Amino acid sequence: MPNFSRFTRAAALGLVLVAAAPLAAQDQPAPRPASTWSHDRSGLTVPATLAGFTRGECKQFDEDGYNVSVKFQDDASRSWATLFIYRASPASVPMWGDRAAAALLRSGAQIVIDPAAVTRSSFTPSGGAGEMSGMKLVALATGGASSTGLAIYLHDDWLVKLRMSSETLDPAALEARLGAFLEALALPAARRAAPPFAAIADCAAPAKPGKKAKLVQLDMMGSILLGGILGSAHDERLEKQKAAAEKGAPVGAASESPWCRDAASQPEYGVYRAGSNEEYLVAFGDSGTSLTVARYDMAGLIRPARGFLVTQSDGVMELVYPPFDRMPLPEQVLGLPGNVSPVFSAGLLPDSKDKTISVPSM
Repeated sequence: MPNFSRFTRAAALGLVLVAAAPLAAQDQPAPRPASTWSHDRSGLTVPATLAGFTRGECKQFDEDGYNVSVKFQDDASRSWATLFIYRASPASVPMWGDRAAAALLRSGAQIVIDPAAVTRSSFTPSGGAGEMSGMKLVALATGGASSTGLAIYLHDDWLVKLRMSSETLDPAALEARLGAFLEALALPAARRAAPPFAAIADCAAPAKPGKKAKLVQLDMMGSILLGGILGSAHDERLEKQKAAAEKGAPVGAASESPWCRDAASQPEYGVYRAGSNEEYLVAFGDSGTSLTVARYDMAGLIRPARGFLVTQSDGVMELVYPPFDRMPLPEQVLGLPGNVSPVFSAGLLPDSKDKTISVPSM
């Protein structure tokens, strides 16, 4: 694909036109100091021992350290835990708590969970992260563990998730260990409080099945114009988010989640709707990456003037794929990453300046 440094409207918006490929997660070992492990981006510090657990392997799942995990072991109670801290899109405890619960409750080859012995509750994280803003789940298990559970909450722009299992503890004792672990975590005081947790409910009715959509092949000018429009909207959105953050506005919705869980959801991914049959979101696994489907109307600007765009985001970067002529089915949306080059990509962090438009080869 040819590279362009200036062209029509893109030049005025300061956009760089190059070939962009979908982001691929990387599994890289993070440094592990002998005494204290630090995650500089979030300010999290983890000592060699924490709440009766010994710190183990630390992993970094992306190139820049926005998605990391730390393993822990307690040999005395034959218990183990993994702490995750990562960015997500949307930054929603209800949504990613729903996905984390779906992953946990999916019985594996070793740990089998009794669906009738699952307890869910909300809790207040330490550090001013928000009154009753966290979600906690514990369950009775058999096989490789006697109990298992998780806790997840939002600390400013970071999701903090703890998975814990034990061969000896019952669910009540495991829940106490979860709470003690979270209380011992060292994070900077939260700058703003997250809203109270409210579980996502099933949608009242499934989405109406539609015909398979067609992916539109944009020409060079169509790609440049669409990318320029997206770049302008991207800058405006970041400015609004920055202003809200400076005022200490709460993260996310004021109380309950606007999303409902569609019947098309699977254990591997969730499909969520927000009160409109012309918009939905697919949440990959429980790692924070989503694909949002929304209608656009750009009459007189590009062809096709109307259709649907799919935006992939992990809270750090967003990628927008070429348009569909009608609302795509979830399986079509899931087939985009790694197979179709995005039209537009941009950083989502306040200090990110780069935006990229991809154009087709001549």
